[in-house]
Amino acid sequence: MAYVGDPFRHDLFVSYSHGDDGSGHGLLQPWSAAFCDALKTELRVDRRFREALSVFLDSEFRPGQGVDPMSGLNPQLQASVEATALLVVLMSPDYLASRWCAQERDWWHARQEALGLPAEGRVAVVRIWPTPAEDWPVSLCDAQGDPLLGFPFHDDEAGAARPLGWTDQYDNFGPAFKKAMVGLAGRLSAKLDELKEQVESLHRESQEAARLQGDQGQTIYLHGRLDPERHWERAAMILADSGYAVLPGDPDPDTADPATRLDLRERRVETLGNCDALLLLGTADGRALDADLVAVGRHDRHSARARSNRLLPCGVLDMVGAPLATDVRRRTARNLQTDWLDATRESWTRQVRNWLADKGAQVAQLP
Repeated sequence: MAYVGDPFRHDLFVSYSHGDDGSGHGLLQPWSAAFCDALKTELRVDRRFREALSVFLDSEFRPGQGVDPMSGLNPQLQASVEATALLVVLMSPDYLASRWCAQERDWWHARQEALGLPAEGRVAVVRIWPTPAEDWPVSLCDAQGDPLLGFPFHDDEAGAARPLGWTDQYDNFGPAFKKAMVGLAGRLSAKLDELKEQVESLHRESQEAARLQGDQGQTIYLHGRLDPERHWERAAMILADSGYAVLPGDPDPDTADPATRLDLRERRVETLGNCDALLLLGTADGRALDADLVAVGRHDRHSARARSNRLLPCGVLDMVGAPLATDVRRRTARNLQTDWLDATRESWTRQVRNWLADKGAQVAQLP
């Protein structure tokens, strides 16, 4: 498993040309393998990457790390590159001329599109050799069509361009190589963290969508006030009998004490953060609902969302109908991203279930 996590099996895929000299001998392969080892070592200086980091290079034959020599090349290589979070390209004239490298690049980009994850900012081009800008593929260029800046990793001070460390012993690269490697590893680690957070957010959204679309069992925060008609108690029992968990266990008490009100709000936000949806009880006291739309439906809900990273859809559960459901009030609720559910009809819990399912479907469709 990669540090970034599912759906990725590898964090980095190092795409490079072996630089075949025509006899099957890869002129660039030894340096590229040593580069990859140095990159892994530098990344693992950070404790977070010690155990979980997975870097793929097709010269490695360890199970799960490189291409298995007993397996067909294309399917396994394709599966590996598609299951990778970041693409690291060792750019050289040989890379640009390589059909295999082009195929790896196309596989990776196609898979990111299928996953709904933007590829922008997730390709690290390591310039190990000078290359003509006009030869670069579109997928390695920016929005203006210019080649990605990437990371300079070659030296031509001796009159002939070579990758940094070309003349060093590959297990003892010199200071120029090491300095460039530290910079590259730092940028890659930041990108891995960024993508990990994005992937975890997608997982949370997927789980929330599944919860909201379930037949029952969701946790609903039913906000209401004490009233003579006991609307809150009746609504809470109907929801509970329909399979929903209802919080809190009673309506808000009527209090004017500032300290008590502040404590109630803090507890409300804390509880809301553990719920799947918020329903504001609508009774004959329209002004009470007006206040709740803003104080609870907007402010407290937003505070709870910030703490829990949940969608927390909000709706008015209208228990009385026409006296409450004025055009202005319904439009105000809509503008506050609060839906209106008519609980004056029998079997109104079916409307609640459909509302939750619709919200879950919206989460599932988020980019």
